Amino acid sequence: MRCPNCSHDNIAGVDFCEECGTDLAGLDLPEARTGFRGRLLTDHIADLPTAPPVVVSPKSTVTEAIEKMRSEQHGCVLVQEGSELVGIFTEKDVLTRVLRPAIDPAATPVSAVMTPKPMIVAPTDPPAFAIHNRVARDLRHMPVVEDSKIVGFLSERHILSYIQEDILGAG
Repeated sequence: MRCPNCSHDNIAGVDFCEECGTDLAGLDLPEARTGFRGRLLTDHIADLPTAPPVVVSPKSTVTEAIEKMRSEQHGCVLVQEGSELVGIFTEKDVLTRVLRPAIDPAATPVSAVMTPKPMIVAPTDPPAFAIHNRVARDLRHMPVVEDSKIVGFLSERHILSYIQEDILGAG
């Protein structure tokens, strides 16, 4: 930690500067950020543009799920049984779990090829949480769930739109 008084480079965590004795206690505590980084930590998923949920049943065929994705112009459908989110079926699932193994989409239930128990975000989560999971887990779509109810989904396109329009003001 660099002393604000004499600029001596001290070992992290020391309470007093080893060179001039300046009190350094508390100077290494994180502070709330402003600007771009601050907004990513203080805004909420509810502040981002999200899409309404596009839902299919686990018993729906892969063909029906793909048709719904195409008609709604989304890259995923959420798989819901009763009121519970049980999975997500994405374009990536079509490529890796249907086309690659040459499964018959008309005879296969979406539950056989969906991603079960998907990573979810809450409307109160910060955008940084969604961005981190997008990168760390290679997710393009995340269901938005509030009080066990699906309220929408967040895509990488929504995140980029939020950054461009709301944070950078380049919309």
